[in-house]
Amino acid sequence: MNRRSSLLARVAGAILLTTASIGTIAMLLSEQIVEGQRHQDLLRRAELVTATQADALSGFVWEMDNRSAQRMIEALTARDPAIRSIAVFETDREQPLARTAAGKIAGNTAGKTEDADGIVTVERPILLHGREGRVQSVGHLRIAYSTAEVRQATLDALIPVAGLLLLSLLGAMAALGLTLNRMVLRPLRRLTQLASAMARGEYGARMDAGRTDEIGVLADGFNRMAATVQDHTSTLESRVRDRTEALAATNRAIMDSINYAQLIQSAILPSAGTLSAGLTEHFVLWRPRDVVSGDFYVCREVEDGFVVAVADCTGHGVPGAFMTMTASAILNNVLDQLGAADPAAVLAAVDRKVRAALHQEEEARGGADCFDNGLDLGLCHIRPAEGKLVFAGARIPLLVVADGSVDGGVTELRGDRRSLGYRPSAFRATGSEPSGCDTESPFTNQSISLRPGQTFLMGTDGLVDQNGGERGRSFGRIRLHELLSQGAHSPLDRLKTDVESSLDRFQCGREQRDDITLFGFRVRLTDAAAISSTGSGRRAA
Repeated sequence: MNRRSSLLARVAGAILLTTASIGTIAMLLSEQIVEGQRHQDLLRRAELVTATQADALSGFVWEMDNRSAQRMIEALTARDPAIRSIAVFETDREQPLARTAAGKIAGNTAGKTEDADGIVTVERPILLHGREGRVQSVGHLRIAYSTAEVRQATLDALIPVAGLLLLSLLGAMAALGLTLNRMVLRPLRRLTQLASAMARGEYGARMDAGRTDEIGVLADGFNRMAATVQDHTSTLESRVRDRTEALAATNRAIMDSINYAQLIQSAILPSAGTLSAGLTEHFVLWRPRDVVSGDFYVCREVEDGFVVAVADCTGHGVPGAFMTMTASAILNNVLDQLGAADPAAVLAAVDRKVRAALHQEEEARGGADCFDNGLDLGLCHIRPAEGKLVFAGARIPLLVVADGSVDGGVTELRGDRRSLGYRPSAFRATGSEPSGCDTESPFTNQSISLRPGQTFLMGTDGLVDQNGGERGRSFGRIRLHELLSQGAHSPLDRLKTDVESSLDRFQCGREQRDDITLFGFRVRLTDAAAISSTGSGRRAA
């Protein structure tokens, strides 16, 4: 994560660097100027001392009094620490008449010179003035001065200046930092805090805009922006609230209608009393994918027994529920007209009437004609007095679970591979055309003898097609058959619980794909039919 740097620290650093650079340049220039002035003062002093001492030594040199000359130059050396050496020469003689022991005596020079070691040598002639105004040169004086004191004097003069400059720099930085913090950084920090508050949804944040400088202009712009955002947000929240309330009201109205439709749909399903009239035991696993379902089941009495049917209509939810109302009415109408003695004929009649009701007698030619709906249907005509069950199915099988005394396991009576009510083009692929008004039915009746303890089940494909498990595969017929075989001797209420528990574990929270219906029942046989069935079973054994 990037570290945040302070604006004050960066500005102070820039000021410090700039001031230090300017101060350093100023100190270097001052050093050159002061050192030059000190150097000129030293040269003037050396020339003055040399000229004065040359006049004082003229008498001693003339008289060749080297002792007096020696004492004079030694006294001068003691008084002026900058003098490195003094030599007094007679005219036309290379050996000095007197000299100091310190330093070295340069060669013949004239005027003043300065070597690389910082030694300035000044030479003056020693002149003797006669009584008649004659001037005679009797020798020359050579004095060597060190410039070290110039460097030291320069440093001594610049140290107070450097200290004063440093104090001024620190004071200026402190004053500038306080001013910058009060006038710039504090308002910027406040602006940053208000911007963060706005980001959290606190749109009432405002900044003091009493200043007329750039910070005041920035604060005024921020306040206008905050006011605009607050106004737009309030307007948007009001609109969202109104729209949400309207959508909630609409949703409540829709859900009320759907819930009422669910009550209507439940009303067409057989009651518990009707189910118990001809069935020893029964259970219905009915799970709509939505509030209302595209599946329905029928159990009603007929002249020589009763009918049990399970249907799976096209679609689910509201469209599927509309189809169940239509298909249920047509099925009951056909049963009223034809009876249930020939289930295959009942399926054929339902097929024709559904196509006629939905205007699906001809092939679709495109556009609105692409509408194509129908249903799968399994129908059982149960005749307890005869100990017989006749089944016909349109893509819905009948599962028979024996009690295990004769032949255990699950037997599946498959329905015909054709649905009801769809347009003729739906059957071209299988090569079976709708029968129209022909007397021959395209469906097949299958008969089975009733025995005590048998369990019959019909269900839609929503159960076996439900995906789940670790790999998301379908529940499958094999898993369902195993559950039914294990529960062959169990009460049907317990068998229903086992199937529901297994389905819930397998589904594992996944969304339900389709409507699920499983109708299980056991038939109540008459005494004569039970005896006949038992005898037939023993003879078969």
